[in-house]
Amino acid sequence: MRVAYAGLRRKEEFKALAEKLGLTPLLFPVQATEKVPVPEYRDQVRELAQGVDLFLATTGVGVRDLLEAGKALGLDLRKPLEGAFRLARGAKAARTLRELGLPPHAVGDGTSKSLLPLLPQGPGKAALQLYGKPLPLLENALAERSYRVLPLMPYRHLPDPVGIRRLEEALLGGEVDALAFVAAIQVEFLFEEAKDPKALKEVLNTRVKPLAVGRVTADALREWGVKPFYVDETERLGSLLQGFKRALQKEVA
Repeated sequence: MRVAYAGLRRKEEFKALAEKLGLTPLLFPVQATEKVPVPEYRDQVRELAQGVDLFLATTGVGVRDLLEAGKALGLDLRKPLEGAFRLARGAKAARTLRELGLPPHAVGDGTSKSLLPLLPQGPGKAALQLYGKPLPLLENALAERSYRVLPLMPYRHLPDPVGIRRLEEALLGGEVDALAFVAAIQVEFLFEEAKDPKALKEVLNTRVKPLAVGRVTADALREWGVKPFYVDETERLGSLLQGFKRALQKEVA
């Protein structure tokens, strides 16, 4: 069973886990991720260091990058975060906050929408950690609750044209049996940049089994008309592959 991986991070981990389970891993990253240079958002980091009332963590890697940016500027951001009401968008962000000794006061289901009922009423200052793109849904909701929003974007995503082309050719050429996505943006980049998105949709609904880490990624597939074969709700690579293998065995039985 040839399983392609559309992610950029943790490629070697995916490869090792797949081989351990007797699967053949194929690496086709469709995205490039770059850290935003600290000087580009230096003023926002300094404002965060002065304290906020609310902190929204949307990704684990983004939280760590923020703390690193603080260190680069000679600032300890743990103190202002300790004094804030902390919300995590999903399991990964929550896990990182706990590892840093900053447990979230509430956790969403991995979607921005799930944070809306968890937002306390303002007024105050809310720091919103972005994951590569603006989040108007959350920014507007915070403004409606009388918060002044401090957006912080420690990294940004870019499509990888070469990786997208290679993956599309492999999918349409019958070289892939299953395709694993670990982020919604990978689904979006693949379909938005593909030469033939209709053919991709067809192949992912017939010959190739789409796998998704988390509900948000699965929803992105559905938005493009693709039904996921297996969705891992724990948002972990290992359990995704293990669950996929169990699902395969059930299908055969």
